[in-house]
Amino acid sequence: MQAIAKILYNIDIMKLFVEKIITGDKLFIVKEEQFPYNDFPLHIHPEYELIFVMKSNGERYVGNSIANFYPNDLCFFGPNLPHTFYNKHLPGNREVHQIVLQFREDCLGPELFNIPQFRWIKLLFDRSRYGLSFNGNTREQVAKKLQEMVHADEVEGAACLLSILNTLSRSDEFEVLSTEHHSSVNIFKYTERMNKVYHYLLDNFRQDVLLEDVAEIAHLSPAAFCRYFKKHTRKNLSEFVNDLRISYACELLRSSNSGIAQICYESGFNNVSYFNRQFKQRMRISPLKYHKQIS
Repeated sequence: MQAIAKILYNIDIMKLFVEKIITGDKLFIVKEEQFPYNDFPLHIHPEYELIFVMKSNGERYVGNSIANFYPNDLCFFGPNLPHTFYNKHLPGNREVHQIVLQFREDCLGPELFNIPQFRWIKLLFDRSRYGLSFNGNTREQVAKKLQEMVHADEVEGAACLLSILNTLSRSDEFEVLSTEHHSSVNIFKYTERMNKVYHYLLDNFRQDVLLEDVAEIAHLSPAAFCRYFKKHTRKNLSEFVNDLRISYACELLRSSNSGIAQICYESGFNNVSYFNRQFKQRMRISPLKYHKQIS
């Protein structure tokens, strides 16, 4: 039996990778992973992927969706959907502990999921082209099955895989993440420009971010960039930058004893009152109460 290997191929555009997953004669890959932080680039692969985050927090990028993620995040991605989890820029403990399941649609046979009895799973596969985030009882049941699957043999694992897909396909406890799915034709144009913008913002959100500078990186006029960015992220530039700053502020509140004003300025805000309003708008709680709750 061939060893499982993972090879990353740079395909000559800025920070976009195709992850080639070599399984040998295995039906699927399931693995429990731990590493210091998440800095894997935006990437695609032809496999379906289910990720359960047990420990970590940061930003999750899926198609044109950008959102914060926290422990117990459970997401299902269809083939060739650009995605990554990122937290290298955050302060404090960024340790990652997660379970990842990867498989192809024909892993249990070329026609299995085309027969009528599996129509719900086929619908799940169709939805997953946009990325799905699951919650509630669905998340609890699937997390338990994934933990069993890590230690199961391949026959038991195949049974777990079918059980997981059945649970996900019957659930209404999910959120669709991206408003666009990405074919292999249009992925590359989208990711090259957006990746340059993402990485610039991740490197500079604690400073003053000027529309003109970001538009120049994207090789667009400011007006054209505003339309482009809104289309792909569903947020304007200011909202997106403030999301990054609030995420960073949350980590500072968890990992340091700095005062609210200092955290405000370290996160990139220039006004404490404005910081408090933006924090409460996103977190539904003030920075001070947030700090007290996690202390």
